[in-house]
Amino acid sequence: MAAPAKVHRLPRTAATFLLGPSGDFSGHTDEPRRGSTKNYALVVPPGRVVLRQLSIAAMSRRERRPALQLAAESVLTGSLDDYLIDYWHIEQNNWGMAAIPRGLLEDYPEFVDKTGRAATRIQVPELSQELKNGLVLWTLEDAVTVCAWQNGVLTEWQTMPRPNGTTALGRFLHHALPIDVTEILIRAPGDPGSTYGKQIATTCSSIYPGAKIRVLEKPLTESRGRLATLCAFPQFIQEQAFQPASPSRKRGALLSGILLLASVAVFLVVQLQDMENQAAEAEHATSLLKIQAARSSRIADRVSRLMSEVRETRSLNQNSMVALLDDLSAVMPSTIRLAGALQIDRRGILSLDGVSDEEQDIGSFVRQLGRHPRVKKVRLQSVTAAQQDQEKDQGIRFRVRVQLERPLWNAPAESVES
Repeated sequence: MAAPAKVHRLPRTAATFLLGPSGDFSGHTDEPRRGSTKNYALVVPPGRVVLRQLSIAAMSRRERRPALQLAAESVLTGSLDDYLIDYWHIEQNNWGMAAIPRGLLEDYPEFVDKTGRAATRIQVPELSQELKNGLVLWTLEDAVTVCAWQNGVLTEWQTMPRPNGTTALGRFLHHALPIDVTEILIRAPGDPGSTYGKQIATTCSSIYPGAKIRVLEKPLTESRGRLATLCAFPQFIQEQAFQPASPSRKRGALLSGILLLASVAVFLVVQLQDMENQAAEAEHATSLLKIQAARSSRIADRVSRLMSEVRETRSLNQNSMVALLDDLSAVMPSTIRLAGALQIDRRGILSLDGVSDEEQDIGSFVRQLGRHPRVKKVRLQSVTAAQQDQEKDQGIRFRVRVQLERPLWNAPAESVES
């Protein structure tokens, strides 16, 4: 059973634009809505997002993001910089990854330059939450994509080409998906009266006779209202903060600049020395930024190396500890038993408390420990005999401190930043 993932509630928008070569930006350049759009969103065409399933070890939230980035880099054909990437949790250590190729945004910067207005969000149709449990089938131009949802989480997906007809789809639905499907949604955007969509509906009804099947033919860019999605792509939202200002703001900034230059010209002679000092400070700040930029690649390498060391440390074999305890029990006389805590620190120092029925057995135990090849030094720290008659049956308490030849574990040394 899939665990509930964090669902992002998207804000309302006045308009949506379809990305890609056949989308609104390239196909409908003269539409009036492009001239005065104040609040709009970008929609990725169905089938154009890269969906992958990633598996990482359980770790803290701070370690999770770098681990997901390393896993994503291994399953993408291009560089991470060529995609807008976000993740959602499926179950346990399994995560879903959605990667939007930046090539789909080719016409978007030109639109922002003309209007001075950036999009409020970017949306992937396959990740939009339209039902909590069931199937969503997207009929594309040359394929059909099946998305399986459980408890509001996209858990499985598969894309099959159209030339296979409905045979491959029927086998996939019958053998690879759960049998308790009660709701099926078939999306055929921009294809009213689709014959292929009706064939898919017939196939689904034969496999899931009791399921409720709906066919939606409305284009994605005509949808309104609030939507929920598994991925919000915060990287795209952050990039919008650096988009150019609108023409009205540019004119206002230009007018303010002219007034500012006029004021500076009056006091230019008086403030000359101060401007020179500011220029020197700016040059110093620029030098610091260049140094930080030069270190950025080394920092990225160090993060990757530390992640590798963390995984290596977690997978350390604990046989050395088990072997030491076996050797300890082998040299311990039958009249001696451990009592209290047994402590081993990183320096290779072992401290143990014990109880012996005979005092001479303590000395024999200490001598046997001293002859062990892994022991460097043995020290009998204390011996306490029972003071009262009722405590004599409890034995003689003692404490031994053992210095091993080398520590059981050495922490990996970190490279020192220059």
